[in-house]
Amino acid sequence: LAMTSPRLLVFTDMDGTLLDHDDYTWHAAKPALAELAKLNIPVICNTSKTFAEVKQLHKQLGLSSPFIVENGSAIYSADSMEAAQPLHTLGANRQQILQDLQLLRQQGYQFEGFNDWSNAEIIKHTGLSAAEAELSGQRQYSEPLLYSGSTPQKSDFIEALASKNYLALQGGRFLSVQGQCDKGKALLMLKAKYEKLWQTPVITIALGDSQNDCAMLEAADVSIWIKSHKAFPTIQKSQQVFYSNLLGPEGWNET
Repeated sequence: LAMTSPRLLVFTDMDGTLLDHDDYTWHAAKPALAELAKLNIPVICNTSKTFAEVKQLHKQLGLSSPFIVENGSAIYSADSMEAAQPLHTLGANRQQILQDLQLLRQQGYQFEGFNDWSNAEIIKHTGLSAAEAELSGQRQYSEPLLYSGSTPQKSDFIEALASKNYLALQGGRFLSVQGQCDKGKALLMLKAKYEKLWQTPVITIALGDSQNDCAMLEAADVSIWIKSHKAFPTIQKSQQVFYSNLLGPEGWNET
């Protein structure tokens, strides 16, 4: 392995990173996407979005690489897209998550999530179109929530979830309840697969904008924070960490 030149993999969050936070467009990132395609560097979506959402975005973006859904819960290949069968499942089953959330709600924790909302309410909370909201509601491994209690109660809620072996990750809009998996673990799994496939070392570049991207940026060789309307999250890593000056897809293209 030491004798061959390393190759690059780009892992990217979607909402607020490759996609604009407000209107979900990516056109500002087209030049960089085109350059990566020309250099044959895979762009791997690593997102809180569902399989149904990423499948559609993959076609629109013209991507053919594997992708990671629901905050590291499952990895799909482009080949397995039509069959909708994941290559690897790292997360928990959503139905089980919903059952356990119902028990916590009975204990007085105050929250509501996608399972509680109609399609119209998902549109209201996300700003997605009706068709996009329907795809976003097709969750298999996670439940995005809005917690309405106090900050200390929210901390207690997250601890209660941890005692049931769940992780609660704060994204740009929602607190996502899922199994003990994250975007970083999924990144490392795909990095190892590509090193085996290519028989060469792989350098990973990861781009994200919110708290649920921390594990991915910690695990990456080169970590890029995309500017948002909130302060940049903090990670332990200090080497090879970069920050965009521009927001969303403009910052993606810039960095």
